[in-house]
Amino acid sequence: MPTACLPDVQVNYLQLGLDRVGAAPLVMLHGLATNLAFWYPLAQVFAETYPTTLFDLRGHGRSSMPLTGYTPPALAEDLRELLDHLGIMRANFIGHSFGGSVLLCFAHRYPERVHGLVLADVRLRLLQPSQEPKAWPNWSRLGPNLEKVGIHLADDEPEGGYRLLEEMMRWELRGGHKSSDGPIPKVLEQLLPPGGSRRTAERWVQLLEGTTARQEFLKGEPMTCDQLAQLHKPTLAVYGENSPTLPTAHALKELWPHTQFEFVPHAGHFFPLSKPERLLIPAQKFLAGCR
Repeated sequence: MPTACLPDVQVNYLQLGLDRVGAAPLVMLHGLATNLAFWYPLAQVFAETYPTTLFDLRGHGRSSMPLTGYTPPALAEDLRELLDHLGIMRANFIGHSFGGSVLLCFAHRYPERVHGLVLADVRLRLLQPSQEPKAWPNWSRLGPNLEKVGIHLADDEPEGGYRLLEEMMRWELRGGHKSSDGPIPKVLEQLLPPGGSRRTAERWVQLLEGTTARQEFLKGEPMTCDQLAQLHKPTLAVYGENSPTLPTAHALKELWPHTQFEFVPHAGHFFPLSKPERLLIPAQKFLAGCR
């Protein structure tokens, strides 16, 4: 895959459907502890209509891992520099999880470069400062199942999402599914990135232990609620019905009456992989109206 040599990071990227002349470009941002492959199945479908760009956030996938630069605003600058490098002046965007947080920072700084936004299960620290497991929709079933695979997460852990991600990656390094007495219960799979690999787990732990990423991820979005409310870009927001990020969805509904919301039944945080059609179908309709 090609690499863009930006001022302080090398970004790995992939472009599909470049012969779709005349259609607005589509750029897709993955979340934490995964890489551009997260979007690949859906990107192949979108690329039948739109020139589509995927890339690895810094510190992820095959992009380089600088010591610093992991706040949402810093990653939004990586996105701007990548778009400049590729000659993409304006586009539609899809962002999952932390990728959506980066995307909103980008839209706030460079609204002229955004046609429309699709946010998939995005938590904004501005609207949801903590993420305690005891508030998660499925915690009463999830917590005991985590214990069964040797993962303890306190009910009142303020950053339960990040903590769970780290614990799952470390569990993967200890053997993951192979170390379990049986198949992982479905309630766990709703909070796991399907298709995780040992290399992805190693990369995530290296990022947390070898850079300032752990501290920078927690800095959140440098926006006020008023500034967020003033973002009037066409937006589709899709959330899993069982996702820990639902408080962000409910707060956004108050701030953004112009936004189309979809809630995916019986789905968790990683529904773009577990139920891809529930993102694909509304996103295709939404993007068709974004010019």
